Amino acid sequence: MSAIYLDNRMVHYEVFGRGQPILFLHSWLGSWRYWVPMMDLVAERYRAYAIDFWGFGDSDRRHGTYTIDEYAQMVRAFMDEMGIQKINVVGHGLGGMVAVQLAQMAPERVIRLVLVSTPMDGSILREVAKPGALSRLFGRSSVVEVWSKLIRQIPVDDPEVKQELYEDTDNLSEVVIQSVQDSMMETDLNQTLITLDDAIPLLAVYGEKDTIVPADHATVLNHDSGRPHQLVILPRANHFPFLEGQSTTFGRLLMDFMVSQGTPVEIKEQWRRRVSQREYL
Repeated sequence: MSAIYLDNRMVHYEVFGRGQPILFLHSWLGSWRYWVPMMDLVAERYRAYAIDFWGFGDSDRRHGTYTIDEYAQMVRAFMDEMGIQKINVVGHGLGGMVAVQLAQMAPERVIRLVLVSTPMDGSILREVAKPGALSRLFGRSSVVEVWSKLIRQIPVDDPEVKQELYEDTDNLSEVVIQSVQDSMMETDLNQTLITLDDAIPLLAVYGEKDTIVPADHATVLNHDSGRPHQLVILPRANHFPFLEGQSTTFGRLLMDFMVSQGTPVEIKEQWRRRVSQREYL
């Protein structure tokens, strides 16, 4: 376990491999651990970092504010402390929103962005989080319990990652989850993405069957938007395309994007055949 202190608060992180740095950011449930398979994959060519946001995993869980802006500042401070001048960022859900905020805040520090199942407009989460919808699904459950149950409905291949993801979710503070949810639901990235520096290539990956963040809401990422963004929707994938049956396809997309020079990446036919044989497509 590795840790540093930022603003007198502990930040837990892990690092694999050597090469150009790439940082993995987790979402509003879970921790750095669910990125382990992707970190293992990229570690042959890159120096892969993953952190636990404050309030999650093994980072400081003392009372504080837990917002997208604070987490973006946390990431920049982490880079400063580690001596990282520029970095590739891969963010899932909340982590993707933090990645975009970081790119807006310090575009000179970001090489590439990969957004996974990231709400472009956090207000879409109100449909999942509103009391009426939750009570119909789960009765009188707390916010943490509801989101835990939502996550448990999503198939995750790796049993060890599944266990760790579930255990960490059970240990989360309701205060943290509510603060993070409020920040996400108040954040609209559409305008930010329109004005984002063209020098930062961006790949967004969504699951066609995502039950939390629907892929069809990300219209700002359409090819006809005039922006240098790439949008890929994985058939039959849910909210964790890097942990479900299409994790290999996601990993190949990620590696292709990392070496692309402005050329759009896409799911290759041979990947489709292999996935089809495993009955994921």
